[in-house]
Amino acid sequence: MLQQTINNLIHDFSLVQLYVKNNQQAGFSDMTRLLESLSIQMFKATHNLDLKNKNFLFPNFPAIDLADDAQRTAVQVTTNADSKKIKHTLKMFNEHKLSRDYDTLIILGFIECSRSKALPTFCTVLNINDLISLVTDRNDDDLAQDLVDALQQHSDFSRVHPYDDNNCLEIVLRCIDRSAIKHRMACEGSYADMIKGLNEITELISKGTIGRKQKGKSIDSFSDPKIQAFLTAVRNAISQIVAIVNQCRDASSGLVAIDADQLGEIGRHKSYIIEKANEMAQQIGSDLRMQVI
Repeated sequence: MLQQTINNLIHDFSLVQLYVKNNQQAGFSDMTRLLESLSIQMFKATHNLDLKNKNFLFPNFPAIDLADDAQRTAVQVTTNADSKKIKHTLKMFNEHKLSRDYDTLIILGFIECSRSKALPTFCTVLNINDLISLVTDRNDDDLAQDLVDALQQHSDFSRVHPYDDNNCLEIVLRCIDRSAIKHRMACEGSYADMIKGLNEITELISKGTIGRKQKGKSIDSFSDPKIQAFLTAVRNAISQIVAIVNQCRDASSGLVAIDADQLGEIGRHKSYIIEKANEMAQQIGSDLRMQVI
């Protein structure tokens, strides 16, 4: 699911950049609070930094905006980190002797940045693509999701420009490709684990979230009626499975006793979901192929 999460991350970053750029062109140049607040969460995810906003503590703090004093790392956030801005930041950093407190200075150019060959060893200039590349290289879906969550907290981008249908469908397909669906009922382990997995698929289809974390988009946000019909069918089949398990659950002990006919019915619902999921994967050109195990 990592590639799909990265696609959503690129989508959201692009929208923030466009939002900031348009506000600048319209004369609303003070995007400082938005960018600083967002950067605190971004660098927590990518660099494990616990940044504090120095401007909140000391108005017009020189040279830097954010800092993790414990890790001796300072961050300057700017829309355009051109050569002039970089030189000025370094000059102020040196004039105020901030090297006594910080070993590392990161300058983030949120929209654009220049690559200077004359940077001191303690200084790094980054742009948004650098952060995305870092997440991609780490091959960590949770890390990518942390950044998506940070961006989502600052605006509901899905209302401005919804995620791509096929990308979000593949997220659902890869969520379906799990033991709760693929395991034969004769091999099923914990029914509680199976129901938990099924409920997560239902949540992803209904709300676009898993555990309230944004993963894709809700069924109502898909524009393709074929995808909506597929998601509705999967959700209905899962509801039937959950209903059978609940009917067979002893209220006092919580134990589940399912007879052979009911096991067969659940198996048929699972096979139906897998069949339809494979058909949809083929239609969108996904290499995902599921089978009962």
